[in-house]
Amino acid sequence: MSTEPDTPTAVFLGDSYTVGTATSLDGTGFPAILGDLRGWHVVNLGFPGTGYSTGQPDGRCPPAGCTSYIGVLPDAVAAQPDIIVVSGGRNDLGRPSLDEAVAAFYPELRAALPNTRVIVTSPLWDDSPTPAALVELREVVEREATAIDAEHLDLGDLFLDRPDLIAPDDLHPNEAGLELIATTIDAILPLE
Repeated sequence: MSTEPDTPTAVFLGDSYTVGTATSLDGTGFPAILGDLRGWHVVNLGFPGTGYSTGQPDGRCPPAGCTSYIGVLPDAVAAQPDIIVVSGGRNDLGRPSLDEAVAAFYPELRAALPNTRVIVTSPLWDDSPTPAALVELREVVEREATAIDAEHLDLGDLFLDRPDLIAPDDLHPNEAGLELIATTIDAILPLE
C-alpha cells in the first residue's frame, strides 16, 4: 500500500482491543478508524493476549510465543513511525513485576524512537466494574508515560454499564465500541 509523502505513519502497540478481536474489524481494530479520522497510515503491531509484561503462547504466535510490548519495539522502529500509540494493559493484571515491566518499557521506547510522537492511552476494561488492580495500573502507565514526555490520554471507563458496546463474547468491544475508542482518542488528542 503506497501512501502520500506527507502522510504520517502511526504504529500501534496493543492487545486484542487494539486489533479488534471478535469483530468484523479483527486485525485492524480501532487504529484503522482512528487512522481514517486523522489521515494516518496505520501499522497495527498489536496482538491478542499481550501486554507490558505478558506474551501470548498460542497457535497464532511463533513456537516461542508472542512477546510483550518491549519485544515488539524492533518491529516498531523498522516501520519508521512518525507516531507511536500504545494502548493496552488489561492482560497484565496479576502478573508479577508488572510495575517494573511498565517502568522498563517506556524509557526503552523513547531510546528506540527519540524523535517520534508517543501517545499512550489508559488501559481499558469491559462493561463490568473496573477492578482496583486496573485502576492502579492506569496510574503506573500515566506516570511512566509522562516521564518520557509521551502524551497520555485518560480514556476512563468507556464501556462501564454499556453492554451494547461489547461483542457477544462478553469481553471485547464490538464495532461500535471500537469506534468509540477511536472517536474518543480523536476528540481529546491535540493536533500536531
